[in-house]
Amino acid sequence: MMGRSFQSVRMGVNDIAGRWERAARSMRDEDVFYAEKAVAMAKTYASEAFYAFDDPLEAALFSVLICMCREHEPDHGHAVPGGGTLFPGLPSCHHTGKPSRGPGNRRV
Repeated sequence: MMGRSFQSVRMGVNDIAGRWERAARSMRDEDVFYAEKAVAMAKTYASEAFYAFDDPLEAALFSVLICMCREHEPDHGHAVPGGGTLFPGLPSCHHTGKPSRGPGNRRV
């Protein structure tokens, strides 16, 4: 077999995010919103973290922490990338274009 014999950090982050997405589906309805938000946060800086980390879990957690810090930072003239929000009513550091259910909106 030719090609890669190891998984890149970026691919590892995507695998972790996929497992987190599956876990989110098994959570209580009121927690699904936050689980999906964590998944989106993990993917936000996966490309940048690719250059800094060897461990995909470390890269995913770093990405989540950066997003959390950005969301809790008062606006000091910094625009939110993408200009939109992934989760209505909550600030976001990344917009994927994927609609969100938000708290109180149940899955059907």
